Amino acid sequence: MCKRLFEGSKPRYTVQLSKEGKQKKLQDTPKENNILCISCEKRLEILENYFSTIFRDLNGLQNARRKYHFNTEYNQEILICDDLQPTLFKLFIFSLIWRSSISNLLEFETFSLKDNVKEQLRMFLDVNLKSNHNELLQSAVYISDIPRYHSCLIKPKGKIRGIFTAYEFGEEAYAIFTVDYALFFYTKDVPLVKEHILFSNRDDQKVKVVFGNDEEWKKLNNLVVNNMLKYNS
Repeated sequence: MCKRLFEGSKPRYTVQLSKEGKQKKLQDTPKENNILCISCEKRLEILENYFSTIFRDLNGLQNARRKYHFNTEYNQEILICDDLQPTLFKLFIFSLIWRSSISNLLEFETFSLKDNVKEQLRMFLDVNLKSNHNELLQSAVYISDIPRYHSCLIKPKGKIRGIFTAYEFGEEAYAIFTVDYALFFYTKDVPLVKEHILFSNRDDQKVKVVFGNDEEWKKLNNLVVNNMLKYNS
């Protein structure tokens, strides 16, 4: 989800900014090895491989193999994923959130779930991740006791890029920016941004992706960068 961070840049690098304001050149997306055992890494890999095709379709809808349609809700253009099982989507989102929280990488140092939430997500993933692709798809409809957390996924309508960052932006409120997407996640019932509850994927309905115009996407990314710079100063 971060490969386009380096797209079209010559030489191929981006700049990492620490919370102390220190800059460092990066030539690859962040990676961290040996966090989990081989078996658990494999189960996560199966989920990731499945969603790599989902996001490839979302990034090129005219060539998508799955069914999608657009709705307008509250004057906002929303893409509805007709062929995506909502429980699988939650499983993937929870895997992103949980691993971001346990990571020791610099990129995730300001992203930390409360211990009880972290353990709840770990248990949910451990119970429901499967050892092969078919088993994962077949078991998705039977997944129960799903943690009820709000998540809102936003992407720009055009091919404009954003930043990569992950941080806690309020009490029990988290954000992960992955160049083409912004994911907002809440572990409390009332989100800080009211629009996020309007387009939340908490309930077992069809998965929604908010499509924003390019100018609003730029403003959103610039706001995050400016807040980081203000924090550093």
